[in-house]
Amino acid sequence: MAEDKTTVTVTDDTWRRLMMRKGRGDSFDDVIGELLDLAEEHEEEQDES
Repeated sequence: MAEDKTTVTVTDDTWRRLMMRKGRGDSFDDVIGELLDLAEEHEEEQDES
C-alpha cells in the first residue's frame, strides 16, 4: 500500500542544497529522512551529555 504524500514548499536555495545531497535514485523524501535521522541522533547525543 502506498504511503500518503504531501507537498512541502522550499526556497530555491534549500532545493539546491537538497539536490547536492541527493544521490542517484534517491528521492527528496530519502534525503530529508536521512537529515532527520542525523538530527535526532545529534539530539540524543546532546541529551546523554
